Amino acid sequence: MKRDTQKGANEKGGRRSVGEINLPERPLVTRVRHRTEPEILATEGRARQTLGGFPDRYVDIVDYIVRITREIWIDGAIGLIYDCYDPNCVVYTAADVGRGVESVVASTVVSMASFPDLDNHFLNVAWSGDAENGFYTSHLGFGTGLNTGRSIYGPATGRTATMRFCADCISLDGRIHTEWLARDNGALVRQLGLDLHEAARLLASSAPREPQARPAPVRLEGQTPPRLIETSEPGLEAHFESLFHNIWNCRRFDYLERYYAPNVQVHTAGGRVGNGVAALRALHLNLLSSLPDANMNVGHVSWSDETDGVIGAVRWELQGTSRTGGWLGDMPGGVPLAIPGMTHCRLDDQGRIVEEWTVFDEVAVLANAYRAAA
Repeated sequence: MKRDTQKGANEKGGRRSVGEINLPERPLVTRVRHRTEPEILATEGRARQTLGGFPDRYVDIVDYIVRITREIWIDGAIGLIYDCYDPNCVVYTAADVGRGVESVVASTVVSMASFPDLDNHFLNVAWSGDAENGFYTSHLGFGTGLNTGRSIYGPATGRTATMRFCADCISLDGRIHTEWLARDNGALVRQLGLDLHEAARLLASSAPREPQARPAPVRLEGQTPPRLIETSEPGLEAHFESLFHNIWNCRRFDYLERYYAPNVQVHTAGGRVGNGVAALRALHLNLLSSLPDANMNVGHVSWSDETDGVIGAVRWELQGTSRTGGWLGDMPGGVPLAIPGMTHCRLDDQGRIVEEWTVFDEVAVLANAYRAAA
């Protein structure tokens, strides 16, 4: 069912608020949820957003992300990467760091060779920024394809798999210079009929392009426990920063009922799903039990005014010490470990989260644990 909810719309076509959360005034750009591809790509009569040095064929920042993704991954225009990525771009994944546009081209070729018929579907594109300072985009989507080529996890399996992904990019003057990429490779290897830990050990046997350097996680300042954030600022960024801090760092899982609707739908890494606050709490606790001393850090918050509500997008990283058991299973314990990920949340008119998608790469996280323990 297609819905274009316009409650609280301002003169530019966007919402002023959801519940007590105030939203800044900004242009209403391309919407992707509950729309067909022709509807998404249609530009006739659409208002143009000021983009600065982007080519004229893009009408707004979401249109830019949608078109280059489709042309590269569906049409096979891999060489377009040279035009839309900075020559010295940096791409951060859970596995490693890639530097330079040639690295982006090479990894795209390898991925497409594994699933040459992979399609692409847009779940949401959140954004922030402007032409002067650069745009930040968070693109949540999924693709389905037949594994007919060798992948980083071994020979072709001949199985069909669906994988969710999230790509957060910073673009300026028509080129992406920084990207954080997460794929649900845990769900992928399970659908391919592979063992999660065997896939992780195989990945750990090869050297990363460049390992990520991370500071040691610090949960407490001396003996001072983490304090709850009771923000009086009703903005979206402050709202999500307090949500992630209060729940994850303060361990106040009773606060879930403050932020989430009772019947929230949850889609998270490894293909796991849940319905309701109790299921969400169980998923959170299961993940935290693999890093019981972990600290949560929020990297960025963006949002979109979509057909079925406002969506907030959060890039985050959970850092702690590994423990055998829990979500990540029989991995090596006692090693420093980080889980970088992205979460998109759809809000109702009261500002409660009614649907949530979380993406992180279980396989790469496990591979890092095996490398650290070696």
